[in-house]
Amino acid sequence: MSGLKKEDVERMIKEGVSLKGIDLTFAELDEIDFSGVDLSGASLTGAEIRNANFEGANLEGAFIADADFSGCNFKNANLSRAVFQRVHLRNANFENANMFKVQLMVCDASGANFKNANMQQSRLEKTRFRRAVMDKANISYSNMRSTDFQEASFIGTNISFSDLRKAQLQKAWFENIKAEEVLLYGKPPWIEGSKAKLDLDQIKAPNWDD
Repeated sequence: MSGLKKEDVERMIKEGVSLKGIDLTFAELDEIDFSGVDLSGASLTGAEIRNANFEGANLEGAFIADADFSGCNFKNANLSRAVFQRVHLRNANFENANMFKVQLMVCDASGANFKNANMQQSRLEKTRFRRAVMDKANISYSNMRSTDFQEASFIGTNISFSDLRKAQLQKAWFENIKAEEVLLYGKPPWIEGSKAKLDLDQIKAPNWDD
C-alpha cells in the first residue's frame, strides 16, 4: 500500500518529482490532473481515480487491477503494454491513445471512446465495450475473444487478423471497416471486407501466447 494522499501526489507533480514506477496502490485520487506526467511502470492496483485527466500522460507498462478509472481522460496518452485487469473504465476517453499491445482483461469500458486509438496486438478478452465508440481505431492482430461489443460503433475501424470468437456483437454498427482474415463464429455482421477463416495458426494474434 502506497499511503500517498492526493495532496502528496499533487505536490510531487508541482515540484517535478519523477513518478516513473510509482506505487499508487489503493490511492484515492479522484479528479487529479496527471496530464503530460510520466507514469510509466506505475502500479495502480486498487486505486480510485475517477474523472481524472491523463491527457498526454505516459503509462507505458503500467499495471492496474481491481481499480476504478471511470470517466478518465486518456486522450493522446501512451498506454502501450499497459495491463488493465478488472478495471472500471466506463465513459473513459481514449481518443488518439497509443494502446499498442495493451491488455484490457475482464474490464468494463461501457460507453468509452476509443476513436482513432492504436490498439494493434491488444488483448481485450471478456471486457465489456457496450455502446463504446471504436471508430477509426486500429485493433488489428488482436484477441477479442468473448468480448462484449453490443451496440458499439465501428466506423472505419481496422479489425483485420483478429480473433472475435464468442464476441457479442448484437446491435453493433459496422461501416467501412477493414476485416481481413477475421476469426469468427457464424456469419460476419458486416457487409464487406471479411473472409472469416478458421485457420488459427494463420490468424491468431502475434501476442496470443504472451
